[in-house]
Amino acid sequence: MNNEMIRILVVDDHPVLLSGLRLLLNAEPDMEVAGTADSGPKALAQAKELQPDIVLLDISLPGTSGLLLLPEILRQAAKTRVLMLTMHEDHQYLKEAVAKGAKGFILKKCLDVDLLYAIRSVMRGQMYIHPAMMPDILAAQEKGATSPEELLWLSLSTREQQVMLAVAMGYTSREIAEQHFLSEKTVATYRSRAMAKLGLETRAELVEFVSRQKRSAK
Repeated sequence: MNNEMIRILVVDDHPVLLSGLRLLLNAEPDMEVAGTADSGPKALAQAKELQPDIVLLDISLPGTSGLLLLPEILRQAAKTRVLMLTMHEDHQYLKEAVAKGAKGFILKKCLDVDLLYAIRSVMRGQMYIHPAMMPDILAAQEKGATSPEELLWLSLSTREQQVMLAVAMGYTSREIAEQHFLSEKTVATYRSRAMAKLGLETRAELVEFVSRQKRSAK
């Protein structure tokens, strides 16, 4: 992020929430609310004019849905990263949001420190899915459907994915550290954090998980 301010457009139709988010975000040394919008047309106009780094986009808006606005916002501001806001703990919303280009998904009940972490994660190029939704994603797996697991995989950072793939291939922590110019301690941190995100405990489970991802990609 090069110590530059993260410019944020907040799209929500609740004045109290907008005010609260403005106070929360502007209090951070690396963030500023560049604009707010309470409707679809205003959101599109603001996105085009401001070209923000981040758009916090509510799923439920008057007369429309944030999911319908999402691709339009990305057309107006191609470099913008969109983080969806919702009250709904529904993996179908999550799946649709990711498919349409969202880089994050966070519950409104978690709009405090978690939101700040989500914004910074998305700015680093990571996908952010709030941990509270992971059990629902896993529980919602349907016969023949791999999308919930794919969402879990997307929730990992690029480095975590690299480490997981190397572990699944049988490389040792020392070999992975040498390959990616990391310390063994750092590799261990990436490994434990990624395994927790994926809900896995053993290397055997990881190997099977990675195998399923490869099969679904064919």
